[in-house]
Amino acid sequence: MTLFRPGAAYILFRFSAFPPVYRAHSHEAVAQTDYTDTPQYPEIMDTSRKAVKMRKKAEWHEKIECLPTVEQKMMELNMPKYYGYWSCHLNDVRPTLLGVDFVQYATRSHVVKGLPGQYYTQVEAQADILTPKIQDKIQHLIDLNFNCKLNRKNFASDLAAERHRIKNFLLGLHRVMVSSLESSVQHIKESMVDVQPRVEAFWILGGIPPDKMLRKIRRNYKLTKDTEHDLMDRPVQGKSTPCLGVRVTNGLPEVVGRDDPLATSSFEPKSILDPRSYGFRFSHKHAVTVPGFWQGGTKEHSQLWLHSREMVHRFTQIFGAHHLDTASLQKILVSSFTQALALATHLGFGPVTELTYPLVQQSVLTDGQRWQFSVYQLNTCSLHSDRAISNPHNNILWLGEEQTLFEAVDDTGVKGFNPEVLKTLISLYLKKGVERENPTPYIGPCKHLGNHPASEEYREAFHQYLHCLFSGRPRNLLKPEMYLWEKIYKVDFKTRPFEPPRRFFEDHYNKKDPGCRRLDDYSPIYIPKALRNTKVKQFRYKPKLDSEHLFKYD
Repeated sequence: MTLFRPGAAYILFRFSAFPPVYRAHSHEAVAQTDYTDTPQYPEIMDTSRKAVKMRKKAEWHEKIECLPTVEQKMMELNMPKYYGYWSCHLNDVRPTLLGVDFVQYATRSHVVKGLPGQYYTQVEAQADILTPKIQDKIQHLIDLNFNCKLNRKNFASDLAAERHRIKNFLLGLHRVMVSSLESSVQHIKESMVDVQPRVEAFWILGGIPPDKMLRKIRRNYKLTKDTEHDLMDRPVQGKSTPCLGVRVTNGLPEVVGRDDPLATSSFEPKSILDPRSYGFRFSHKHAVTVPGFWQGGTKEHSQLWLHSREMVHRFTQIFGAHHLDTASLQKILVSSFTQALALATHLGFGPVTELTYPLVQQSVLTDGQRWQFSVYQLNTCSLHSDRAISNPHNNILWLGEEQTLFEAVDDTGVKGFNPEVLKTLISLYLKKGVERENPTPYIGPCKHLGNHPASEEYREAFHQYLHCLFSGRPRNLLKPEMYLWEKIYKVDFKTRPFEPPRRFFEDHYNKKDPGCRRLDDYSPIYIPKALRNTKVKQFRYKPKLDSEHLFKYD
């Protein structure tokens, strides 16, 4: 009986036949001396809990910044939370009574009264010429919408009828403006119109004080006992509901530079409390960012947003008419920042990637008779951690005074027509965008998912998964929660000792916190034998979701 298998000697001989090349170069690779004139010490890293957490957060931010497409960045932003973020919702049609201070802090916006007059000096002369030509058409449109009944449908409420009338008026107004402008205004002739587009944006807001429950958790845990009152980050989901949006190829030029004192002045927020103290609500929702159109379009920048004043009726019934100024300011702040941040995310920036150039948005708040114009410049969009307070930049909102387009309408015509309002509106249309040299510095050559080098099957599945997240529909299995009877009979009082511990808050071998579950933490999906690829029959399961490679096997 031998202890060597056949061919062992041959294998040993074959491996020993290699020449010892490493010996010939061993002396040349070693330095002549191990001493240097100045000592070179390795970097000393802080190993505290807070420092390790900050390094992990910085690595995650860098990973999002290096992803080549917009869809991959959005998917990675949703990766940490399988059931979505517990986020604060800011809706522009639901302003709260005391929410202006928090909204101004959440958007890091500095409000300036009056429109920037120097911004429209180049188009002022052309607007003066066009105003008398369009005035008669606008008066006819006002008489048609506010003195006649265009729809025989009986609406359920006066608010629905007013919303329908404002929508028809704004659509007709845009049609008149586009058809009346001269042929030299090429950017309006080639523009695209979105009727009631869906505009949402997600960002992470830092500098928020912890609530009572979190303070209790920190106080009862040994490692976080000293950080009981430390500020925290809160996910925020903003929503804008414009009636009409005009999109063009190039973005608007900046009003002031990012180095201007108005954009770099110290931002001093008032005492900020928990968002629920101001009347805002929280719910689980994925990080959704939609700029009003899907990726891949040619007209990516917004020229003008038209908003209705439908929230005035509801706000007046609840809080009274003497707080309408704060309600209008809150609506314009939320809608302008949401629109600008959604566009910034579409261009490769976002809640963890800072802007390299400012973005400008023009908005109008109107009910057809009362008009309020605004210009918003987004200078910073990264507001996480301490950047909500110690940020070198702040955003700027130029808000004009409320003006009246006409006084009344009767059978004899429009009374008290104000041409200055029409002139300002024409100036917003005439303002031309500028072409930037590198508008998407954090996006790869493929830019969008359709040009990704992965297979078509992976691209289509990734696209469907992302759209399913952005649809806002709840999952088939909602996030597990502790019911009240479980809190009483299982947690506070141990009255069910013989029941097997299977819930997520009970101690068992597979215990897992639902809030810590990642988006890629799921069992692989089985592929039926008849549907498998003939070339790779050995793969019985689909690959798992991955933001970098779209899909990959473990």
